[in-house]
Amino acid sequence: MIAEIDIYRSATVLIRQHGERALLEAMDRLEKYRRIGNTGGMDVWRRIADAIETLQIPPHLSTQTTH
Repeated sequence: MIAEIDIYRSATVLIRQHGERALLEAMDRLEKYRRIGNTGGMDVWRRIADAIETLQIPPHLSTQTTH
């Protein structure tokens, strides 16, 4: 199992490399793993895609509070 911190690191790298298209890139990779039947790869890329969505939420829409 890949640690959550590594999922977020990967998401951050994709955002830096692909900007607004990072989520589409992650979903494309997820689809590639789906086509070959690699469920482990699919799970990893689904988690990365979820992390990208979380990281790209505009601050004013985030439900998280900072103290």
